[in-house]
Amino acid sequence: MKKILVMVFALALATSAFAQKKVTADYSGIVDKYDAATKTLTIKRKDKQGEFVITDASEILNNNAKADAAAIAVGQKAEVKFWLEGSKKIVQKLKVSGAATK
Repeated sequence: MKKILVMVFALALATSAFAQKKVTADYSGIVDKYDAATKTLTIKRKDKQGEFVITDASEILNNNAKADAAAIAVGQKAEVKFWLEGSKKIVQKLKVSGAATK
């Protein structure tokens, strides 16, 4: 009986540790728009576009220097590392570079 309880406890710990690990993916393209009110970033790549949510925990780099979301400009190149939270793509790290277009 004691062995079963130990195995169940170990399985519960392993399951919770696995559930907390977030699987990330990458996406790159050109910044199409950024809505500061909703913290939503749209990145266009060829004929596709991805929509991402920036949080307070998101790391943002502009030309390899730490920045905040206000530095995001339409037309910049963008590389995003994100994870899914439901149907939302949450930005873990965003690197933007280049000049903005008008």
